[in-house]
Amino acid sequence: RDGIAWALVMAAGTPRKNTSLRPSAEEPAPFSASTWDRLPEAATSSLASNLGIPDLKQCWQTSPRWQRSLWSPYMESELWNRDLGKLRGMTWRVLLLEGLNPKASQDFSASLRAPCPYDGVIRRDLARTLPKEELFREKDGKGQQSLFRILRALAVHLWDIGYVQSLNFVVATLIVVLSEESEDVIFRCAQALLFRHSLADFYRPRFPKLGVTVWQFDRIVEAFLPDVHAVLEVNGVTAEYYAMQWFLTLFASDLPQRTVHRIWDRFLIAGWQVVVQVGLALLKQVADVLQSLDACETLTFLKKFVRMRRFEPEVLLADAMQFEVSHQMLSALEAAYSWEKSDAEPKLVLRREGKLFWEVRRVQTEQRHIDEAPKRISQAAQANLLPFLLHNLDTGETTILEEEWNTYLVERGAPPNSTLGHNPECKLEAATAAVAMHKAEGAAALSGSHWLEGRQREALRALGKV
Repeated sequence: RDGIAWALVMAAGTPRKNTSLRPSAEEPAPFSASTWDRLPEAATSSLASNLGIPDLKQCWQTSPRWQRSLWSPYMESELWNRDLGKLRGMTWRVLLLEGLNPKASQDFSASLRAPCPYDGVIRRDLARTLPKEELFREKDGKGQQSLFRILRALAVHLWDIGYVQSLNFVVATLIVVLSEESEDVIFRCAQALLFRHSLADFYRPRFPKLGVTVWQFDRIVEAFLPDVHAVLEVNGVTAEYYAMQWFLTLFASDLPQRTVHRIWDRFLIAGWQVVVQVGLALLKQVADVLQSLDACETLTFLKKFVRMRRFEPEVLLADAMQFEVSHQMLSALEAAYSWEKSDAEPKLVLRREGKLFWEVRRVQTEQRHIDEAPKRISQAAQANLLPFLLHNLDTGETTILEEEWNTYLVERGAPPNSTLGHNPECKLEAATAAVAMHKAEGAAALSGSHWLEGRQREALRALGKV
């Protein structure tokens, strides 16, 4: 209380009779919201400079106006630049729930009481979700029970999505960081993450966002890491073979939680460009290794290297920031994804003249002689390849994806359980096939909310990143 009272006086510029570094016991700390609201907006930076983070937490809880004027700019800077440890959960909660109606608490209670057809599927995934984390090690322990209830509530509440594998990694990460919060708060944060950052579109029937995201990432790899792209192209490898789990789980299925938390710190501030930058940084670190591998070795290596190598979070983030990916660039590529087909393919073209300039334009596809065409994985190999490649997301249940795949085929006039969809060993081929077909149809790109895009640009400007 003493620290907060003194900071308030310093921020407001009010003279005091007692000139010691702390207020005296006779002068109580002014904690009422009305006292806070009388302070000028200009006092924000002064207040932040006179308080530590624990006291700032107490300040933030006192006045709604100071939640907006003090917390966001100061804590976003702190969250971006360093690991906040136990204070991370409080900061994530602010970033996710800012401006939202707390009505979701009622939705959580109602969803727990409602019947759910996904109970068995969710339970089978519990033991396979972050098993190295102490919170989830004990069978039917506190962590697994919370994960089950929140996933179940989401499956009931998000009726058009239900439960899809990989959501377990996303929700489990929130539970780890928000461990001091109630389950209904974590449920609200999960909803906010899915909708404010458009992650929900990854899991909807026909996977509407997955196609544009993997295509977009291929174009970005081609522009920023041309040597890596050349190797992958020769071996017939695209992002759908190695990066789908990165996108579906925001790296939570592959990287240690310590690293995932720092990636999410920046993702919650700056959005999808952080995921793309981290993906580029991961590929850059293995560029030399990829040069020496054949097609099968490349696929095996790309599937394993993120889990096998040790990445220091701050080093990885520093490497990621070297790639000048922007929201404008991502938006331009999303628009190009639905351009009318022609022999000239959309490409991201970079040039540096002191600063980086870029444009998305059509580039004539090079016509190769059939004997000079790059090696491709054989059709027979592809038939058994995808289950291996996506094994980390395949937790043994295929019913949901097969149902959606069959529905999609029926809508397109094809018989259900045809081609890739019928193979019981190919458990997530439906998703990958849907990516290809969605791309072939030139589906319109999906983007985040206007609120979120504006919020991210504002945050990046405050951080001096744009």
